[in-house]
Amino acid sequence: MKQLRDSISQSEKAELDRMIRENLLGSELYKMADVILSFISIDGEPDTREMIRKALADGKTVAVPKCLPEHKMTFYVIDSLDDCTEGAYGIPEPASRCREVRLTDGNILCIVPGLAFDRKGARLGYGGGYYDRFLSRHNNICAIGCCAERFVVDSVPEEDTDQRLCGLVTEKTVEVHNGRK
Repeated sequence: MKQLRDSISQSEKAELDRMIRENLLGSELYKMADVILSFISIDGEPDTREMIRKALADGKTVAVPKCLPEHKMTFYVIDSLDDCTEGAYGIPEPASRCREVRLTDGNILCIVPGLAFDRKGARLGYGGGYYDRFLSRHNNICAIGCCAERFVVDSVPEEDTDQRLCGLVTEKTVEVHNGRK
């Protein structure tokens, strides 16, 4: 999947990113969300920076993850992408001045990264288990995958600790599943 992702030209990736972003921003999931939890994309991941800027402009609370000891993660509120610095694994993280998001305020939509997804809500992540541990503690959060359609496969290998997603957004569609396990 990494090789496939790396084979996409910059111009094609820019167009895919635009269509994914438009589908996400036009979705009821986004419109109903008060709080957006989003990864900040790196490498060949779908670009989340423009979506984050739009969510901030729309007046939504936006929070991004910070890796903590013991493979845990939590989200901190940002007012702009300038509130982030390089953190663990070279991934942008919120600066120390940012406050932890309250996960009890309104409808929460979490945009989750991954290498591949299936249409049943399973995802192939990067192996750290950060999102699975986080989501297992927060059943009130609607978590959706974000990828180009070519990364949607018939089946993704699953372990008992894996958390299913409640939706998926690609350049072609926004799908909502029955919920998480």
